[in-house]
Amino acid sequence: MLTYKCASCGGQMEFGGAGGFACPFCGSRAFMSDKDFEGNERFRAKLLSYYKSEAIRKESDYTKDRFWEMRGTDTYTLASGQALNIEYMDKQINTGYTFYIARQTLGYVFETAKEAAVFKQGLSRLAFPPADTKLARSFPELKSELTLEDQRTVLVYKRNPIFYPASLFAPYESVHLAWIISRMENICCALAYAGITHGGISPDTVFINPVTHEGALFGDWRNVNDLTDKTDLISLRKTAIELARDTAEPKELYRFLNSRPASDAFEDFKAWDKVIVEGFGEHNFVKM
Repeated sequence: MLTYKCASCGGQMEFGGAGGFACPFCGSRAFMSDKDFEGNERFRAKLLSYYKSEAIRKESDYTKDRFWEMRGTDTYTLASGQALNIEYMDKQINTGYTFYIARQTLGYVFETAKEAAVFKQGLSRLAFPPADTKLARSFPELKSELTLEDQRTVLVYKRNPIFYPASLFAPYESVHLAWIISRMENICCALAYAGITHGGISPDTVFINPVTHEGALFGDWRNVNDLTDKTDLISLRKTAIELARDTAEPKELYRFLNSRPASDAFEDFKAWDKVIVEGFGEHNFVKM
């Protein structure tokens, strides 16, 4: 049996719920090194499996979503005759569809099946570099497709915990606006890699997690086109200006937001990275 003694008081360490080990006597915490695992490969495998399951659990833990507040319920009837109840925090009525922000999902109720098909076709054009395993999290992930009794189509997408439209927390101080711009630059690079233009980047379509600083792009995917211009990079700048409290400082931020986009998204991201270094003093994670 593997034992692990506390370096501070000598007590037997216990496996901590948050990963690693905790001393029940003095409260010290520790993590095992590769040397500690020599001869205990089975335990190492179990420990790594535990860490992975903990990470998955935290990414699906909606109990910590303090911002959630139900503001209404809409009821639809499915083709099967069953009721579909949508409890939502926000509801947006757009041309051709109604958009809902629910607790664990984002719902699109399309007026016709054709409109839903065009939406899905736009999303299907996304492609990601093999090395960027987490990039897919920045775009809608389909959970289910439903048909209503009147033949309207409902597309249900996953909403990760604490992901909300960026507009919800506006206006932003420059230090917080900076990481939102970084996420939008990430997203634009992904779109450019796929050779497409989204055409609808705005404060309401860019979703953010203010705790982890992640970002995602929702909105209308029916207007996806081949990448032939700098529409998304221009929209990125307009969106950042709308979200900002003040773009005057640092001056590097002001120059960037009022400049023409670079030749492509990848060069634009390089230009933005220079703003981070020169205007904000490297990449600092500043909590909201």
